[in-house]
Amino acid sequence: MSSLSVRLNVFTSVEDVAKQRGKVVLAGATLADTLLTASESLGETVVALRSSLGALVTDINVLRDWDVVIAVTESTEKLPVNGDSTSGTSSPFAIPSHLNTARDTSHDVPDFTLRKTTHVPSPDGPSRSDWVRLNMGGRVFATTRATLSSDPDSMLARMFEPSEGWLSATDASGAFLIDRSPTYFEPLLNFLRHGKLILNEGISPQGVLEEAKFFGISKAIEPLEALVWDEELSASGHFTRKEFLHFLASTSSAAPLRCQGLNLEGLNLSNLDLRNINFKCANLRHCNLSCSDLSHCVFERADLFQANLNEAVIQCVHMPRVNLEGATLKGCHMGERLGVQTNLEGANLKGAIFDNSQMNGVNLRLASLRGSCLRSCNLRYAVMACTDLEVCPQST
Repeated sequence: MSSLSVRLNVFTSVEDVAKQRGKVVLAGATLADTLLTASESLGETVVALRSSLGALVTDINVLRDWDVVIAVTESTEKLPVNGDSTSGTSSPFAIPSHLNTARDTSHDVPDFTLRKTTHVPSPDGPSRSDWVRLNMGGRVFATTRATLSSDPDSMLARMFEPSEGWLSATDASGAFLIDRSPTYFEPLLNFLRHGKLILNEGISPQGVLEEAKFFGISKAIEPLEALVWDEELSASGHFTRKEFLHFLASTSSAAPLRCQGLNLEGLNLSNLDLRNINFKCANLRHCNLSCSDLSHCVFERADLFQANLNEAVIQCVHMPRVNLEGATLKGCHMGERLGVQTNLEGANLKGAIFDNSQMNGVNLRLASLRGSCLRSCNLRYAVMACTDLEVCPQST
């Protein structure tokens, strides 16, 4: 970790560590810069930094995030590190008895009972690289604080933030007890590790979604909602305009909706903002898409047989090998926009009606326009190599 991002818990003595009386200081690029920052924070000149055991810090790069250091000021510089029993003077680096790890533990009785513990920064300073264990509904998971904090706004990030104290029951092994489903938590833990949502066969997206909402893992909620929607549609096979509008309202406008392969036959989708939706291979036969904005949509190999697209905006749309046989597209805006073409390469446009449509720059290569009507259409700069225009009234 770069020293520019290291936060240090600075105290003036070990006793202040136990009493949690210190300052959080951002380490500088050099040791001298850090001493200057510590001096400004503590209000007195800091000449050196030592660990809680008295070791002198000579290189700022050896410090980790949230390490505990003792500031050596001009008033304490001359005191002995471990105290002087003859003079009765106690050093700020002398280890208090309750922090002394050299005590006799041979008579200690192991504690196998559940206990409530308050987790606060230890004298060694917990960092994001520390490993923690979670007992999730009886199953133990081992991970790092950094993984649990990868979504900073989540409940898990707040629970295991090194600077925060969190009250929780632990089991006999010290694992934190959380009463949630381990089956649904595991995909979320993997998502926090690598950013990809992977659900094994038999795992319900709805169950994982509820866990994501409980733990506040917002980055996983949107893709899970899409999976739940796809699962519901697969079960129903067909749905209404109201259900589709609910789907639009529940999804971010910045995210492309995935409607691949859906059965939307005969659905009324007129006068809607449908930009950026992926309709690849969808069944849109006899659909009413009139006056809708379909900019930047994907209709590759979709079936739009006899669909109504009158006065629709079809700019920058990817429609190779689409079936628009018998469809009506009167007064459509299909022209090139900002250098991006509407791609109808290899499309089936037999008997389609394009009257009064703007089709400048449209890619119609290898498309079949046999029997289609292109009266009063603007076809300037359209790509029409190998296009079938047999018995096709047209005008440029």
